[in-house]
Amino acid sequence: MIMTNNRCPWFGIVAASLLFLVTGTFAQGKPNILYVTFDDMNDWVGVLGGHPQIQTPHIDRLAERGVLFTNAHCVVPACSGSRAANWTGLNPVNNQVYGNGQRIERTMPDAVMLPKDLENQGYVTFGTGKLFHGNNEARFTEYGPTYNKWWPITSKETKILKSAIQTGGPYVKHYIPRLGITLPLNKMPRDRNKGSTTIESFDWGIIDRPDEEFTDTLCVNYTIEKLNQKYDKPFFLGLGIYRPHQPLWVPKRFHDLYPSESVQLPEIYQGDLRDVPEIAQGFGRYAVTSGSHKTTVEWGQWRNAVSAYMASISYADAQLGRVLEALDASPYADNTLIVVWSDHGWHLGEKEHWGKFTGWEPSTRVPLIIVPPKNAQPQGFKPGTRTNLPVTLLDVYPTVMDILGAKKRKDLDGHSLVPLLMNPNAEWDHPAITAIGRGTWSIRDSQWRFIQYFDGTRELYDLENDPEEWRNLVQDKQFIGVVKRLSKHLPVDNNWKHFVRYGEFKAIVPADGSPILLYGPAESIIYESKDVSKKYPDVVKKIEAYLKENKISRQRVNIN
Repeated sequence: MIMTNNRCPWFGIVAASLLFLVTGTFAQGKPNILYVTFDDMNDWVGVLGGHPQIQTPHIDRLAERGVLFTNAHCVVPACSGSRAANWTGLNPVNNQVYGNGQRIERTMPDAVMLPKDLENQGYVTFGTGKLFHGNNEARFTEYGPTYNKWWPITSKETKILKSAIQTGGPYVKHYIPRLGITLPLNKMPRDRNKGSTTIESFDWGIIDRPDEEFTDTLCVNYTIEKLNQKYDKPFFLGLGIYRPHQPLWVPKRFHDLYPSESVQLPEIYQGDLRDVPEIAQGFGRYAVTSGSHKTTVEWGQWRNAVSAYMASISYADAQLGRVLEALDASPYADNTLIVVWSDHGWHLGEKEHWGKFTGWEPSTRVPLIIVPPKNAQPQGFKPGTRTNLPVTLLDVYPTVMDILGAKKRKDLDGHSLVPLLMNPNAEWDHPAITAIGRGTWSIRDSQWRFIQYFDGTRELYDLENDPEEWRNLVQDKQFIGVVKRLSKHLPVDNNWKHFVRYGEFKAIVPADGSPILLYGPAESIIYESKDVSKKYPDVVKKIEAYLKENKISRQRVNIN
């Protein structure tokens, strides 16, 4: 199945709703939009119940004002791919951004983004913080402070002296005199980029500095400033809150909320990866987007990391609260659409993994809340509604355009969520589809998750009876029908003829006859960030020979 835009099956209902929206809206001016994204925030928020000790009062109260999508998932569990899909309204098949190894400005330099789409329809657009994965400023009428993940540490202070690297010891010590601290605060050796002269981001601990020295505080200050100004056009105001993305440094009072000795760790099943394919074990154990679970446990830092992640979520929640307070006190309170989402989730030891970029629930599930303008609400909308129907961040773009009464592009791949704003139990035949690199897909419906890796290996989980995804049921014959049904939703990217697993390498064979792309070995197989075909020509030749000699026609190939 190729993911394409399909006409909404509730067209008549939606059309009537949109007529109501447009009539009510234009009488008082087009709605504004407050568009807030978090980075790396999983389901550890109060209203989603991901962690029993988390404190997110502002997200929780916002959910009471709108619709909470309790089964929302990212399109790609990595910043670049997730944001490319959300901002373009196009899935990875059509925008070719499957992870952080690709960038939308390279794969689709002329892509129409949501802010520009609205600007072309009469909106003034503002942005601040981390909204895209890359250059943000040119996509908006005005851009405020961008983000710096290291603050309150300056860019100059992130540089490690080579002499410190050569000193030896279990980890490289980097002293910052201005702050009186020695990094890494977690005192752990790094699993990634060993020998790097830049400090490690997989770090956590207290840096006791004023709020104004943290990047998100500055971005929120700008957002509040914009809400206090007057405009002669409707506005789009985008805020990218960077936390809880690592490094997990936030003002001290948020760390104080979660004493490490009393935090509850994620429930882990020892041997959880025994029943998954070999490539899935690599997705779990490789230290790609963060450090490894093994190192975190061996150095006694698991509780400290969980505590710091929760502190970062509460800090991000507090920043959202400041913005909502400013909006409610402004003249725009009744005529502003609010959309809040996270680009993807984050593992904290589940499946022996830290970070993102897996096909499992901790990586794909995200908070998503939509609050229609008070003076332009869809018929049937009820504040505080929840829906457990599967949706993705790809659905946000068409939803925004419908609620705003804006002209909607015909090439959008997502499905408008307006029917679910009207009725949370509406008929909905769209599973959540997530790409984890080229050739690997995760399909999630209301009960099941089906994963097919690029080498053809698979997993199946019954989330209703196994919410932690501990039991892979793909070999159980009684679920053949479930596998067959979900397999029909697997997208097909005809840009690529073959996806090949060859030991610790991944080969991608273009359909147009271009040279094979090769990624690996080991963890480099995951992100597809650097083609190593010229470095390993013998591997390429063996793959080419195998495909030719065996006359392989299937797209997914596993050579052992």
